[in-house]
Amino acid sequence: MPDLETPYGIVDADALVHCSNDTTVIQQAVDLFDTIRARCEPDGLRDDLLRLHAMAHTVINGASLSCSTDDLTLVEQADCTIEELDDWIMVLKKMILALRPLQATEHAGVDPESVRQQIRFLASGTPAHADFLSRALQAI
Repeated sequence: MPDLETPYGIVDADALVHCSNDTTVIQQAVDLFDTIRARCEPDGLRDDLLRLHAMAHTVINGASLSCSTDDLTLVEQADCTIEELDDWIMVLKKMILALRPLQATEHAGVDPESVRQQIRFLASGTPAHADFLSRALQAI
C-alpha cells in the first residue's frame, strides 16, 4: 500500500482512492449534528428528561407534584423521550458511517524515517551486522 504525504498527515493512497470525492456527506453530518444540538435548547430533550424525572419522582418516590398533570402521561412522556433518543442514535450512526471511509485511509505503514533511525542505532552498536543494516538503510 503506497503512502501519500498530505498537509494533514500520511494516508494510505489505495484506501484514499476508495473514498468518495463527494465531501458533502461530512457537511450533512454537521447538519445532522445541528439538528441534535437544537433539541438541547430550552424546550428540548433536556426539558423533556427533567419533566420525565419529575413525573417518575412523584410516581415512584411519592414526591409532591412539580409539573403539570394536564399534558402527557408518564408512559407517553417516556415513549416520546425514548423515541427521540432512538432517532438520535440513528442520526449518530449515519454520521459514523459517513466518516468511516476517511478512517480507513489511516497510514498503515511504518514511518520510514523512524525505521532509518532505528537501523542507524542498531548499526552503531553491532559491527557484525553493520553491513546488513547499512544495506537495509539504503533500501528504504
